[in-house]
Amino acid sequence: MSFENKFARFMRNTGPGRFLIPVGIILIIAGILLFAFGGKAKDYVETTGNVINVVENEPIDSESSYTYDVYFKYEVENVEYENYFSNLGTKYNVGDTIKLYYLASDPSKVSNSKGTFLFGVIALGLGVAALVGGIVITILKFKKSKELDNMTLSDELKEKYANRPLSSEEQEYYSLYDKHLLKPGYIVEDKDRNVVYEARNTKNIPALTREFEFVNHYNNTTVKHKVGRPFDQSFNDEAFSMTSSFKFDGVNIWDYIHKQGVRIETDLTSSFPYFKYHILLDGEKIATIQVAGKNVHEEDAEDKKINIPIGQFYYRIWTKELDLDLVFLALFAISEANQSVVE
Repeated sequence: MSFENKFARFMRNTGPGRFLIPVGIILIIAGILLFAFGGKAKDYVETTGNVINVVENEPIDSESSYTYDVYFKYEVENVEYENYFSNLGTKYNVGDTIKLYYLASDPSKVSNSKGTFLFGVIALGLGVAALVGGIVITILKFKKSKELDNMTLSDELKEKYANRPLSSEEQEYYSLYDKHLLKPGYIVEDKDRNVVYEARNTKNIPALTREFEFVNHYNNTTVKHKVGRPFDQSFNDEAFSMTSSFKFDGVNIWDYIHKQGVRIETDLTSSFPYFKYHILLDGEKIATIQVAGKNVHEEDAEDKKINIPIGQFYYRIWTKELDLDLVFLALFAISEANQSVVE
C-alpha cells in the first residue's frame, strides 16, 4: 500500500519544468515581438529628444533601486513626436536631453538602444533553451520516478535483508539531538530512555565535509561516514518544489538510499505540522517516522502545554526493525536535508 501524496510528488517532480517552461514561452514571445516591431539595428537612426516629464517609481523591494519613466519629445524632418521610456535606471530632469533611436520607416517608434534585433535573437534563443530544458528535465524526472516505482532489490541485498532481526511487535523509539560539546549529534532512545542508536559529529569544519560516527548499540558496531553540507534548491519558492540533498560518503544521499532498496514517502494527510514519513524496503513498509517537538517522549510532552513540532533532529519512530541501520539512515537523510517532502 502506498502512502505517498501523489499531488506533492507531482509538484516536486515538475518543479523545474513548471519554472522553466513558462519562462521559455515568455522569452520566445518577447523575442518574436522584438523581431516584429523592433526592426534591425541598421533600421534605426540616432537623435536626441528633450525631456518633458519624469515619473519616479518606488523600488519593488529593499534590494532594488528607484527607476524612472522618462517622457520626451523629438523632431524628425520638421515633424514633432512624443514618446517615453519606462523603468530607466538613470534619473533625468525636465529640460535634459536624452539619446534615442527612431525607426527610419516609422519615426514614432523609438528605442533607447540600437540592439533591439540582437535582443530579440538573445530572447528567442534563451526562450527556446529554457522551454526545451524544462521539457527535458520534466521527462527525466518522471523517468527517474518511474524507475524508482519499478525498483527491485539485487540478489545480494535480498540475501542481506532476508534474515535481518525483527521484533514480534512494533516498537516505539525517540530521536533527539544531543548538544555534546565535543561530539554533538543524534541519539535514538527506546521508551525506557536507553540509547539504541546514535550518530556523533566528530569533525565539523565550516564549509568542509563533516564526519559522523554511526553507532549501532544493537550489534555494537561503529561506522564512520563523510557527510557533506546540505544543498537546497527551490522553484518559485514553492514548498512542494523545494529539494535538498547532501553527499553521503561521496554519493547524493537520495541516490545512496535508493540503492539500499529504501524509499521514503511523505504522508501529507497526517495532521499538520506533524508530518509522517513511511519508510519502505523493496515496496514493504518497515517504519514510520513522525515529526516531533523537543519533548519527544510521551510523558515529557504531556507535562508541556505547548510542544511545537520542530521537524529537524526530533522525531518519533515506530518499527519492528531491531538494528535500525536502514531506519536511521532514512531519518538522518530527512533531518539533515530538512525537507518536508521526500521520496
